[in-house]
Amino acid sequence: MKKILCLLSILIMALMLYAEAMPEFRLPDETGKKVSLESLLGKGPLLIDFWADYCSPCKLAMPYLHELAIKYDSLTVVLVSIDAPKSQMKAKNYLKGKDYKFVTLFDAEKSLAKKLNVSNPPHTFILNKEGEIVYSHIGFEPGTEKLYEQHIRSMLGLECEAE
Repeated sequence: MKKILCLLSILIMALMLYAEAMPEFRLPDETGKKVSLESLLGKGPLLIDFWADYCSPCKLAMPYLHELAIKYDSLTVVLVSIDAPKSQMKAKNYLKGKDYKFVTLFDAEKSLAKKLNVSNPPHTFILNKEGEIVYSHIGFEPGTEKLYEQHIRSMLGLECEAE
């Protein structure tokens, strides 16, 4: 099993050589403050998850993404709501009181979503600290977070650590 994980890690690293850059963005957070991609980069891997209030799999994924954010201190998890302007308050209210360890942004005009061909949430991207997309996944069901974690661990150089 250890050899398989190491080989998977090497494969992931090789695929990263062909990564495409995440388009630069400046999106508002829940307070209206504009947050740029540049301000989120550099600490470590970045997981960006596009979601909507009407999306049950999106809401199902949130506790798992929160656990990853807690487990890996250098991981930044960003949720980008693609709810229409009139539905943004519902999205904000849904997150209120959940105490998730996320950066929450709003793409009401879907400007970033369109650049990335995001049409059906959830759509998750994992970026390296340079802002290159190294993994993309559409949908969510329990167990998907393990795929995310493999990529994150590989990027952190933890995949082949001694047990």
